[in-house]
Amino acid sequence: MKHVLMTAAALLLPTTAFAQTTPDAAPIALSPEQSEQCITMMSGFPDDSPESRYVFFRLAQELAKDVTPELSTLMAQYMVENETRRLPADTPMLDVIEDIADPVLRQAAPEQTVAGMAHIAYFNALCGQFVQGQVDSLLAFNPDLNATNIAIREDALYLRQILAESLDRLGASQNMAAQAYALSLVIERDDIEYIGFEDEIGELETLFMGDLDTKLARSNDAVNEGMDVDAFQDAVTLANDMNDQAREQAKGERLWTLVRILGGGG
Repeated sequence: MKHVLMTAAALLLPTTAFAQTTPDAAPIALSPEQSEQCITMMSGFPDDSPESRYVFFRLAQELAKDVTPELSTLMAQYMVENETRRLPADTPMLDVIEDIADPVLRQAAPEQTVAGMAHIAYFNALCGQFVQGQVDSLLAFNPDLNATNIAIREDALYLRQILAESLDRLGASQNMAAQAYALSLVIERDDIEYIGFEDEIGELETLFMGDLDTKLARSNDAVNEGMDVDAFQDAVTLANDMNDQAREQAKGERLWTLVRILGGGG
């Protein structure tokens, strides 16, 4: 793991940056140094396809969800108490996310998970404009990328649960900020499952309607075929009647001719 010497000001930087970024706040103009820092932090993001880039940018956004200023302060507090150095400000996000997902690291050093999530919150607070710009551009290129949002939220929820577990292991179970964060995970899980349930119901409805349409089409074909058979039978009956009539008329004409011949009529 990469570390630098920690100072109180540096440690509380994620909290300060987050507090400045609210949904109603105007975008914060970044200095050239901050812009360069964001570019460095985004280094290593996938660039092999729009899909993989979209997934990673959206994952970075989702990981910072519900990280309130109070939770940022709590994370800073536990980093101080466990003498955990804050990650370098320009640590690439890819490295941070990989470390959080590492099962060995999260079991052996929960404080490092806290440091990693604090870094992600700082990244989103500082570079959120860059990230949202990338997301918007990718969606404009391919609107179908929205279809991956539920899977992204599920992956983010898994990593966010690791943070909640790490805080609990560090003794924050009774802290209101930690409890609020744990509750937000339950709400997120319910929301994801509800959306998944709606999608499954929609798929079942589509399958049912498709099956119903197929059966109705088959029924209509059978009715139409039945109507064609009836019409054919009527046509055959009419043709037979006409043939019988024609044969009777021809037979009558032959008999009349024979009578005339035998009778010597002119």
